[in-house]
Amino acid sequence: MALRVIEVVTPRSDKDEVKKSLEEHQPDAGYVFWASPLDDEEFLSFRVILDVAETGNVLDELEELFAWTDKYRIVVYPAEATLPRLDKLTQEETREHTAFSGEGTDGGGSISREELYNDVLDTSLLSKHYVMLVLFSSLVGIIGLLRGNVAIIIGAMVLAPLLGPNVGLSLATTLGDARLSREALKTLAVGVGLCFALSVGAGLLLGVPEMNRELAARSVTAYSDIVLAMVSGAAGIITVTLGVPTSLVGVMVALSLLPPLIACGLFLGAERFSEAGGASLLFAVNIICLNLAGVGTFLVQGIRPLSWWDKERARKATLRAALVWTLLLAVLVGLMFLRAH
Repeated sequence: MALRVIEVVTPRSDKDEVKKSLEEHQPDAGYVFWASPLDDEEFLSFRVILDVAETGNVLDELEELFAWTDKYRIVVYPAEATLPRLDKLTQEETREHTAFSGEGTDGGGSISREELYNDVLDTSLLSKHYVMLVLFSSLVGIIGLLRGNVAIIIGAMVLAPLLGPNVGLSLATTLGDARLSREALKTLAVGVGLCFALSVGAGLLLGVPEMNRELAARSVTAYSDIVLAMVSGAAGIITVTLGVPTSLVGVMVALSLLPPLIACGLFLGAERFSEAGGASLLFAVNIICLNLAGVGTFLVQGIRPLSWWDKERARKATLRAALVWTLLLAVLVGLMFLRAH
């Protein structure tokens, strides 16, 4: 099982209060902890080793205990192993309920809300590395689509960083975080704009000399593409919340964001407007379904704010976003129907 270490730096005067709280919940959460003095002798460091599934619940309890001030600092980092082992099987057999369970806790088996936020934030912020990856993956994708080479196209999908800001947008909606939402939207817009501009330029210069199988596949949208995008989006969110980034490679391939965007630009640059419309429709379906599935999956996973006022704001933001995404998807389904007839 995956392990985490929670290190709590607290004033020495608060030792008894923190120790009492940790001891009260220790049998249910199944962790071990100890305290160590720091060099300045004014602070103590409590280290808690626990299963990753309990991390979010324990962090919520600690945050409520501290009523958050600058006197405290909490750091979370992974642990490879601990001896003696944490007996997870015994905990599951004897535990009737978790002391930290409640409406505001994170979903069982997922990483903590704070870890998730930091992971998603890293992929949602605009940076020069993001721009470079977009440009490189777009060039690889253009070559792959023009040559009809599946391996090259898959390579472009793996390189493309467009999944990150979409996950960030879904998480921001679920948490009611307007700042993260703005950053994710900005990053996504820049990535889509760069890829599209590069593809249109390639279409103007090179045209589409041959309508190969890979280009043709990106010029039409089937109803099964909606199901595929929904399922792949949900799988991607689960992968993120479980803290297994290596599994995202499969999601990037299954949820095709880059190829239809590149195909749209190529067709538009080559003045093949009907095919460009079909590719843009496929790209829009994938974006909308990814975000709709993302918000729903985050909610099912139990990812919510801690405080009640943040929960209320997040609930309203989630309802508005779900309504917007659903209406947009309904419009796209209507367009798909019209194109088919």
